[in-house]
Formats: sequence, structure tokens, C-alpha cells
Amino acid sequence: MNPFLALVYGLVGGSFINALLWRIPKNKNITFDRSECIKCGHKLGFLDLIPVLSFIFLLGKCRYCGKKISWQYPLIEIVSGLGLYFLALKFNGLEFAWLAGIFLLSVFIFVYDLKNLIILNGSVFIGVLWVSLGLWFFKINNFENNILTAFVIFSFFFCLYFFSKGRWVGGGDAKLGLLLGLWLGWPMGLVGLLFAYILGSIVGIPLLIFRLVSLKSKIPFGPFLIIGAWIAFLWGQKIIEWYGNILTS
Repeated sequence: MNPFLALVYGLVGGSFINALLWRIPKNKNITFDRSECIKCGHKLGFLDLIPVLSFIFLLGKCRYCGKKISWQYPLIEIVSGLGLYFLALKFNGLEFAWLAGIFLLSVFIFVYDLKNLIILNGSVFIGVLWVSLGLWFFKINNFENNILTAFVIFSFFFCLYFFSKGRWVGGGDAKLGLLLGLWLGWPMGLVGLLFAYILGSIVGIPLLIFRLVSLKSKIPFGPFLIIGAWIAFLWGQKIIEWYGNILTS
């Protein structure tokens, strides 16, 4: 896959993610409704919707009302574009397309949970179908391993959710764990889960120390699961080998 073409696909995908992030909570039609300024409601034209470039040329302001456009929009487009660019450096063809789909869905789940403190059932359902299709198409060995990993991670989070009555984790975390476990399998699923908790501690403990949050505050865990999963996918094998060398040295 041409990396620069992948970059363009990612930028466009990021723009679509931005549209979903705004429309879904407001029950807007994601297919037929035209994009509009969230401040003045003016319908946007083609020149207002070019990923990243429109934000730059408009100096971060709406062409019609002059109010500032959130940095969320170019940031998500850039992350999506760069993500697909770097995937294209390593993967080709249908495998790239499969992983690109997983990455863009990961970006959506990450930001939606961060903004709304919820992981949509629909996003997990689509992810499970997409991951299962790829695992079947590429004829991955030990498919049962992936299913078992998904069940174990889901059960782990469900038990935490059930016994804490939702105080420790949300039900969406259990469903996201199922999706990521299905994708990664064993032992990468465990590596991803471990890094999710490490990252959660790195972020959460300072927030508690400086009293920016309390023990009763709701902190979305989905973003940490997403980052942990991609760390495991990209570098999990090297991490396991590194840790194994420490144990045997």
C-alpha cells in the first residue's frame, strides 16, 4: 500500500470520525444530513470540509460566523492519517485494509468514550464482525485461542463490573475487552491488558494526588485499553522476549 495514499485515506477517515462524534449523540442522520457549523448551524461547503487544510486556511475559525473551531477536528484527522501511513509501511493489500479498519474504529471508540464516558454497543458489534471476518479470511491459526482470550478478558471485566456494581469499570469496558481479546488472542491480549492498567495508573495516580479527580470520579478506561492493545499488537512479541530474557538471565 502506498503510504501517502494511506495517509489521504486516513485523513478522510478521520474527518468521517469527527462527523460521527458530533452526529451520533445528537441523533443526527449520519448518511444524508449535511455537515454544519456546530456554533451557527450554517451548512458547510466542500472547501470547509477538506481534512486539516480547511482548518489551516480558515485559521481555525468558521467561515460564516467567525467562531473558533475545536482543535479536536484536525487532531483526529492527523492521528488517523498518520496511523494509516505507518501501517502502510509494514502491511500491504487486504491485510492493510483490515488493520486500517480496526485502527479507525479504535480512534472512534477512544474519543467517543473520552468525551461521553460510554462505549457504544454498535461500535463493538461492528468491530467483532470486522475482526472475525479478517481472522477467517487470513485463516489465522488457533482461532479458538482468540475466542477463548476474548471470553476470558470479557469475564474478567464483567466480574469487576458486577461485584462493584459499576464503580470499578463500566459494562462497555467488558464488551471492548471482548473485541480486543478476539483481535489479539493469547498472549497478546494479556500484554494489552497489562499495559492498559500501567497507563491507567500513570495517568490516574497523579490526577488523584493533585486532587484533579476523586475516587468517585468517572475516568474512561476504554482509551487505555485501546492504547494497550495497539502496543501489544505492534511490539508485544518483543516485549515478551525482553521480559523472558530478564527472567532467564
